[in-house]
Amino acid sequence: MLTTRFVGALADLGLVDVALSPGSRNTPVSLAFLAEPKIRTHTVLDERSAGFFALGAAKASGLPAAMVSTSGTAAANYLPAIIEAGSSRTPLLALTADRPPELRDTGANQTIDQTKLYGGAVRLFHDVGVPDATTADAGAALALLAWSAAADQPAGPVHLNFPFREPFPTDFTPAAPSGLNHRAGYRTLPPEEIADLAARLSGKHALIIAGGYQRPGFATASAMLAGQAGIPVIADIQCRFPSPSSIEYGDLLARAGALDRLEPDLVLRIGPPPTSKPVWSWLETSDVEQLYLDDGGWREPLGNVDTAYRADPAATLAELIGTFEPADDGWMESWRTVDHDAGAAFHDALEVEAAKAVNEPVIARATWQAAPHDSIIYAGSSMPIRDLDAFAGPPRSDIEVLANRGASGIDGLLSAAAGAAAAEGKRVVALTGDISALHDVNALEFIGRAELPVTVVVVNNDGGGIFSFLPQASAVDGKRFDAAFATPHGRSLADIAAAFGIPGGPISSPADLKDAMKVAGPSLVEVRTDRRENVAVHDRLYQAVRAAVG
Repeated sequence: MLTTRFVGALADLGLVDVALSPGSRNTPVSLAFLAEPKIRTHTVLDERSAGFFALGAAKASGLPAAMVSTSGTAAANYLPAIIEAGSSRTPLLALTADRPPELRDTGANQTIDQTKLYGGAVRLFHDVGVPDATTADAGAALALLAWSAAADQPAGPVHLNFPFREPFPTDFTPAAPSGLNHRAGYRTLPPEEIADLAARLSGKHALIIAGGYQRPGFATASAMLAGQAGIPVIADIQCRFPSPSSIEYGDLLARAGALDRLEPDLVLRIGPPPTSKPVWSWLETSDVEQLYLDDGGWREPLGNVDTAYRADPAATLAELIGTFEPADDGWMESWRTVDHDAGAAFHDALEVEAAKAVNEPVIARATWQAAPHDSIIYAGSSMPIRDLDAFAGPPRSDIEVLANRGASGIDGLLSAAAGAAAAEGKRVVALTGDISALHDVNALEFIGRAELPVTVVVVNNDGGGIFSFLPQASAVDGKRFDAAFATPHGRSLADIAAAFGIPGGPISSPADLKDAMKVAGPSLVEVRTDRRENVAVHDRLYQAVRAAVG
């Protein structure tokens, strides 16, 4: 049977997690997964939530995860997660059931055109064809095709469309072992290019700026290279690591103008632009020589790179260790000094603000400090990831930060956090705004039903707080601003979570947040803040740092 062989081969290749959504047309795929003992199936009622659930599982595990839907608009609901997976290089398998060819374009119920439904967002689209003896024999090969297309660099989503005729089989047993393997390697530079890059770095006042999520091994290689060569590293919160070379307050230093004052000779940029807008704005306007290192594809929207190196960053940095002369000793020390001064000024100013009332920078820092050992922080794409990046403080090696920053949508955050928790079995702390949480409230049903170890921290400023930082806030009158941007709703997320059996409630201090992290199962806590005051708090913190280092 096609689906049995296909699913069995996916299990042999390493597939562990699949999100199933209810439907009739997907019976042959769903029952094949349920019969395979090596695969965990998770029933997620809403396909949009299921798509992000699989996305979160894939981001956390680094392996492709799958989702299975019936035909029609059910399949269309995967599109947001697929777009994020394509932009963030996350391996994903979208397996959609479809009506057979004779029912297409006839007005048949629940039948839409699913051919290339996701357009250019997927790495591969394949219409499997109605199962017969020939397609059944190709089931294992089909699995290897899909797995390779999803997992090879740059990784991304794959769409397989399965048309089925009725009646559907219902008796499934696991397939015999397929013997399939997929051995993925990493792109490396040839020796002459390593020598070229080393020559450019030798003796220079270099700066490394790393953006986005980087694969395991990046932190170790970066720390060893930067430590040996005396190179400061400004890393996105998604790939920041503890090291004497790590700059903790890169965002604040960029805001204060310190990057211009320190005057690097060149910047080695790794991956996409970082979360910090002040850092990438500096990159965009600076005349400093910029080298770009990434493993494939193109994630350089600033348009001012001098030389691009196409190779795995972790492997390349490891090969560079000991190949060039470091700059004078004072270069790294000057960065440590200004970073220390910025951190001290920020810490003092934050204590003053915290004494007045709980605020969003305090919550971001407290979440970073209170997250349990060996946990995952899944940060929302609006203010939460920005506040975490700017204000977290000393890096931690015992937690991982994930975010949907490929397309940077606010949708699907709680579902993705649920997927990460289900895939890794770790505590996941979802730091989110209230609009993002409301947008994905369906995920609470699954989190509560499955009793996942997810702590949801909702920063509730009754609307879209990030818009208060934009010019529209002062250019548009209050009523129109609320209608188009702030969108106040008056809802309590803790009350909504309680309807799904998830405990929690309001908190008012970092100590309350630390206690909330001790809840064994799912929980949701929310912190009430004021949008307008939040802008003022951020500004006062920035001014304190600027006075210290600007």
